[in-house]
Amino acid sequence: MVFELLMNAKEAESKPIEMFFYGLLITTVSLFAAYYIFPSSSSVIFLFLITIAAFPTISAILRDDEEIDEETERIELGFFAHHEKTIMVYAYLFMGVLIGVSFWYTVLPESYTSTLFSQQANTIASIRLSGSATASTMTFWTILSNNLKVTTIAFLMSFFFGTGAIFILSWNASVIGVFVSGLAGEFSQKYSYSLAQGHLDALLSISIHGVPEIVAYFIAGIAGGILSIGMIRGKHDVGVAKDAGMLYLVSSLILIAAAVLEVWVTPNL
Repeated sequence: MVFELLMNAKEAESKPIEMFFYGLLITTVSLFAAYYIFPSSSSVIFLFLITIAAFPTISAILRDDEEIDEETERIELGFFAHHEKTIMVYAYLFMGVLIGVSFWYTVLPESYTSTLFSQQANTIASIRLSGSATASTMTFWTILSNNLKVTTIAFLMSFFFGTGAIFILSWNASVIGVFVSGLAGEFSQKYSYSLAQGHLDALLSISIHGVPEIVAYFIAGIAGGILSIGMIRGKHDVGVAKDAGMLYLVSSLILIAAAVLEVWVTPNL
């Protein structure tokens, strides 16, 4: 596969920022391939194409993480350092997809974007409608339970499908990308901003609670991935299971903090 030749696990781990540009590239190719081959379903198909393109690299990185866990039996926060590079790879890939979607949503004519991002736009409209209708009753527990559901799905997708969490992360990146572009357009009209400034402000408006949420999903995906690979390899090592469990626990704790920020901090800024 050509994409596999462009980015391998060693390059990604040594220079994680290259995954950002790789994410931009595969997002661009996937968007147009999906649009011209499966136009009516392109808003979902392009996410599958991104997942396929990122699979070899992420799978190899998770395999390296699992081998490290086999060699160490620990249940302490020091384990986090062993997964730092993997989290950075996920983060740069996520940002590459987000920026790629945001860019093309901004520059393409509506005749393209209405098809390419139809599911993302519907999701955003649904969230806004729900939020406006239940703003007075929206609680910390509602947000937390929803976020825990997403992180559990990321864990299970990664566990059952190896790198299935890539699809969940790509979906979230695409929704945020469309949301940011739409909000940037609103800001630029309302405050006479440039689109670049509008995009920056839109990102900042959700970053306080959004960044820890996304990091939590990364961690859950890594947890499911290393546990899955460990079982496939027949290595029922206590260290691997402990590490996966601890990663999932850390993910949940981060989501609690993110929910606190979303309910009591972000609205007051």
